[in-house]
Amino acid sequence: MSAPHYTHPDREREECVFEVRGVTKRFGDRAVLDDVSFWIPKGEFLCLVGPNGAGKSTLLKVCLGLLEPDAGTVRVPGAQLPDSRVLGYVPQRKSFARRFPAKVEELVAANLRGKWPLRLRAAEREATERALARVGAEHLWGKSLADLSGGETQRAFLARALVTEPKILILDEPEAGVDVMGRRELVEVLYQVSRSDELAAILVSHHPETIARTAERVLYLEHRVVAWGLPQELLGSAELAAISDPRLRSTRWDDDSRPPPVPARER
Repeated sequence: MSAPHYTHPDREREECVFEVRGVTKRFGDRAVLDDVSFWIPKGEFLCLVGPNGAGKSTLLKVCLGLLEPDAGTVRVPGAQLPDSRVLGYVPQRKSFARRFPAKVEELVAANLRGKWPLRLRAAEREATERALARVGAEHLWGKSLADLSGGETQRAFLARALVTEPKILILDEPEAGVDVMGRRELVEVLYQVSRSDELAAILVSHHPETIARTAERVLYLEHRVVAWGLPQELLGSAELAAISDPRLRSTRWDDDSRPPPVPARER
């Protein structure tokens, strides 16, 4: 098997805020993750791509501390994982875990306490207001969760992930269940969030427009790291020509919103 293709300079490791090193996870005799390693510097938005069944969801669970790897480590310098104050998470499938009527601000504030609040304290109210404002969802305050559209639900969960002011944001297909217009609006929100406060993020997505707008690096996973680097270099490269999603290969990258290219190098 050929070595993975990288275009990620060593100098950026000095600003690493999240590192996965040598992670392997097996289910029976099958290695779903095979010696996966990568790191994310402060403020970088990493898009995780690959075919269905490539191990993306398993990798996210390992990163979140929901699944123990058979080998390898996940590390955030200066922090003990799992910790919602360090890692913010937006799941693909949304569950409110509450059967009686609830408001958007209660969903967001619940991430501060670890349980649903009966009444918001002053500090919780301020933090919730800030989180909703960051995703352009101030108007959702007081709205019932049952009345939200798909796009509004995604914004509410994004605010919930941001309310603890984490260092790293992990998003599992945030466009799921959102119509085309809502997806465009959500992509713009993600872009703005990714450019603010030097927040690092891992995003799983199958939508080229999301990746083109937000990704500073792309990691192509197929049980192992096949390639990792700048999107405009990797997704049009010969290394991925035979296996990449054709929608991604044909994506036009917005050079105005992309970082400058770095020389490709093999590891």
